[in-house]
Amino acid sequence: MRVRRRAAVVVALLLLAGGVAAFLVPSRQSGRGAVPARDDDARRILRDVAAWDAATHDERRAAAAWVAARTDGFAFDGTETFGFDGHRHEIAVFAHAATGLEFSLIPGGTFLKGSPDGEAERSSYEGPQHSVTIPGAFLLCRTETTQAGWERVMGKNPSTGTIGADHPVETVSWNDAQSFCGKTGLRLPSESEWEYSCRAGTTTRFWSGDDEAGLKRVAWFGRDPGAWTQMMNRLRGWLRQAPPATDHHPAALKGANPFGLHDIHGNVWEWCEDAWQPDYVGAPADGAARRSEAASDRVIRGGGWSSTARYARSAIRGRITPGLRLSSLGFRPARSVAP
Repeated sequence: MRVRRRAAVVVALLLLAGGVAAFLVPSRQSGRGAVPARDDDARRILRDVAAWDAATHDERRAAAAWVAARTDGFAFDGTETFGFDGHRHEIAVFAHAATGLEFSLIPGGTFLKGSPDGEAERSSYEGPQHSVTIPGAFLLCRTETTQAGWERVMGKNPSTGTIGADHPVETVSWNDAQSFCGKTGLRLPSESEWEYSCRAGTTTRFWSGDDEAGLKRVAWFGRDPGAWTQMMNRLRGWLRQAPPATDHHPAALKGANPFGLHDIHGNVWEWCEDAWQPDYVGAPADGAARRSEAASDRVIRGGGWSSTARYARSAIRGRITPGLRLSSLGFRPARSVAP
């Protein structure tokens, strides 16, 4: 009798644990059957993240269906809710046929770009901090472009580090990324779009907060391999073999930010469209990419697997010549949404 009673208790606890787990894990609500919104309603909801959040679930689905009807190659796959520290959004997720990658629909909005004077480890090229308004929604890949996504379009995998379909593609130049985008109808995000999407309403050093402990839960950085990789690297050292060229990890192993984006801190650096300038004096306030015929370098964002936490901050920016290929450098494509 005691055995049966204990067994019943164990079963009850397992069922309860399963129910709690099901409650905690975000679930995708299908986008099938969503009827496109009227033009004015869709534009109003997509123009500002506050309007998006204030809309009903059905209104957001209708706006997402409106986007799908006007954006070739994209299918509205459903909605998922993501949140962190008071920032919570129901995000529309899209499937892109040409690459097999998933994209988040990012509503427009206004944010402070750059770092404040008092932020730890800031540099002068992250300022002056200024207000930028993203005038409407756009689509941004939920992960860095994967090796599978690249091969699907370009045929040959250029990566020089860990080879894996779900690992980020790397050793691709800005020019290479432009070729990929040209074949798929995509584009690189502007610096402003990238930082707005990374922050997702947050104002801290990282979207996960100000401390490295929080960053570690959501990003691969600072040569942060798992236990298996550490053991294999030690073995290679004993055998006098070189370690792998990179320690990047498969996409989306760690949590997504409030806009549903994975690995926007760390893993690999990400190309942006912008030409490099040493500060934000004269920078566009409308979210557009900064262009200059005089500037030869392009902007990279987000930090990589070998970077310290300083270089994973939301405001960090780096400069690289557009033809250079590095084993810690990839990209995250975007797509404009019809006005």
